[in-house]
Amino acid sequence: MAQQIVKAMPEVIHQGIVDTQTQQRLERFLALEAALMDAHEYDRWLALWDSDEVLYWVPCNSDEQDPATGIAIIYDDRTRLLERIMRLKDKTAHAYRPLAKLVRSVSGVLPLSVDGDEMEVAASFVLGETRVGQQNLWLGKTLYRLVDTANGFRIRSKKVMLLNNDDAMPNLTFLV
Repeated sequence: MAQQIVKAMPEVIHQGIVDTQTQQRLERFLALEAALMDAHEYDRWLALWDSDEVLYWVPCNSDEQDPATGIAIIYDDRTRLLERIMRLKDKTAHAYRPLAKLVRSVSGVLPLSVDGDEMEVAASFVLGETRVGQQNLWLGKTLYRLVDTANGFRIRSKKVMLLNNDDAMPNLTFLV
């Protein structure tokens, strides 16, 4: 994704393709999404998604692989996303207990393209996790496809590119 940003047209980088108010709304929206994930507010986080046509994707090994033929850490449509949320909320799912303590910072929010009410937005994140005496630091970039609705932005797709997606990693017991 860094190459997408570097190769972006000059107006995307220098002049911007959205007005200042929209940029602030985007940054606030992504900060809210981060806070909901950190607080394990799964239903409220799910309400940020747009419709039945959603994609939540965390690629493995290569950020640019074809998800139909490559391996993914997470590759969820609406049905699978609902199942993931159900497991995360299940108090009897011992693999997810105790809940991880999370804090993340989202930065570098950059709209890459706008097509009507839909936009592609890139952002970077740093996520600190502590659980059962273990502390992990997760770094990555996220590529969103958002739609601007009367009720605010909604997520149509979210691709999370973990910096270490080619390393062995522990079970993700939280949302990234």
